[in-house]
Amino acid sequence: MRLIALLPITLALLGVRPASAQVRIVGRVLESESSHPIPGADVIFRTPYGAYVGRATTDSLGRFEKVVQGGAGVSIWASRAGYHQVLTPVLYFDGRSYFEVEVRLDPTVALLAPLEVIARAEVDPSHFLDAFRHRLRTGNGVYITRADIARQRPSYVTDLLRTIPGVEVVASGAGSRPVVRMARAAGRDCDTQIFVDGFLLNRRVATAQGVRSDVFRLDDVVAPDAVEGIEVYRGLSTIPPEFLTPDAACGVIAIWTRRGNR
Repeated sequence: MRLIALLPITLALLGVRPASAQVRIVGRVLESESSHPIPGADVIFRTPYGAYVGRATTDSLGRFEKVVQGGAGVSIWASRAGYHQVLTPVLYFDGRSYFEVEVRLDPTVALLAPLEVIARAEVDPSHFLDAFRHRLRTGNGVYITRADIARQRPSYVTDLLRTIPGVEVVASGAGSRPVVRMARAAGRDCDTQIFVDGFLLNRRVATAQGVRSDVFRLDDVVAPDAVEGIEVYRGLSTIPPEFLTPDAACGVIAIWTRRGNR
């Protein structure tokens, strides 16, 4: 009994620490619209604070695999010639030992000689966007449609949001991409909530330093060509129930991508 009680103290004196848990990350890199695999893509893993963790290269089927030491989580930076680079939101481990992820890249635009094409086609709309289309007709927010995006031809998604009264696009102090927030939320201890395809991407997390939110740069996650529609809710009374979170009082931006449309 005494030996068992003294054993942890002996290990502490010797400086012995348990090995940190490893997390296995398996994923694929695909083209955003065609879902074709992208071979030879460079995949870099970084901590939530930007520290380099490791890298991998996709195989002929666009697959990659990496084992990293456990920590708070990682972000994945994927790139390949001919495609826009993408930085994913942080994958928070939360005690998990395995992640399966899918990263989609948008092709870069190649300049061609003037070409006129006349054709008739029908779009098979995705039912995934039914709720967005319903709110577009009856909701209380500000909406940006695919037609608006095609007409404005923005370089970044934040260029679309700059045109909406009450929305501020400000320098983040952590890179070249700006951060989006609501003007009426100035001075409040919460961030504008940003959803992409129904998933909240900038949730608050508890750390040793307290509760914080990531510095979230929207333009690192989604490009204008991949967007089908955007919803902006500046006041709590206008926010649909599915977007209500503890920080919803600081506004909500919901972005829907073109996945599912043929």
